[in-house]
Amino acid sequence: MDSAANSATEAFRILAVIPTLAQRLDTLARTLASIETQSGVQVDTVIVAKDATPALADLARRHGARVVTHPGHISAAVNAGFAQATPAHRYALWIGDDDLLRPDALATASALLEADLSAVACYGDCDYIDIQGNLLFTRTPPELSPTLLQFVPGLIKQETCLFRYRALVDCGGLDESLRYTMDLDLLLKLRRQGRFVKARRVQAAFCWHAGSLTIANRDASLSEAQSVQLRNARGLTRLLQPIWKHPIRWLIVTMTRKINRGMSQA
Repeated sequence: MDSAANSATEAFRILAVIPTLAQRLDTLARTLASIETQSGVQVDTVIVAKDATPALADLARRHGARVVTHPGHISAAVNAGFAQATPAHRYALWIGDDDLLRPDALATASALLEADLSAVACYGDCDYIDIQGNLLFTRTPPELSPTLLQFVPGLIKQETCLFRYRALVDCGGLDESLRYTMDLDLLLKLRRQGRFVKARRVQAAFCWHAGSLTIANRDASLSEAQSVQLRNARGLTRLLQPIWKHPIRWLIVTMTRKINRGMSQA
């Protein structure tokens, strides 16, 4: 990152939101460290939990974060975190309490968004890791991912995304009625507001394990995703949605089983 990019990214702040049940403080500490060590940007981290236990409060303090309590589920918790933004927060993100940002991810993404004021989100490649942090594989989104999201969920991993905060507000934030695919719904809504830019590097790591909400509830997650796709579809795309939803569902279930078998063997 050159000096011009660094000076540009230091002119604003980034809001990072981590929703948590505070049941995995070891992985949460890892997540916090990955945010705290981002270079070339000013980041404010908000942890949203149902209860600010002494252990959670101490962990947050050690990593320069603060805790906000909220009784709602993940979508409502993330929205509560986004509501902590100040006028200085030009960009925002949210990340799970067992996922990671890769070094310089936020400086890279914010520089790309600063260079294109019509862009509302930046996304990139994603490492898949196990609960110990070991690399399983890396996934690179196809070039037309923002368009293909209308047909295939999960092409863009939310963990890799940095959002323009104004766009988040304009589209209403996360839909709090959704349990699994609030990220897909948000991306489809943002796609109608502006361009997505792609960081051609690994931006984040997603922790693949049986306790992950979408992994543990794959059938329900897929059903919700296809419902979200249908309500965001327009014109001919909406008419054709019933034709491809079953092949796409089969493909995703097959890929999930393959990954799970590989992890079991490992």
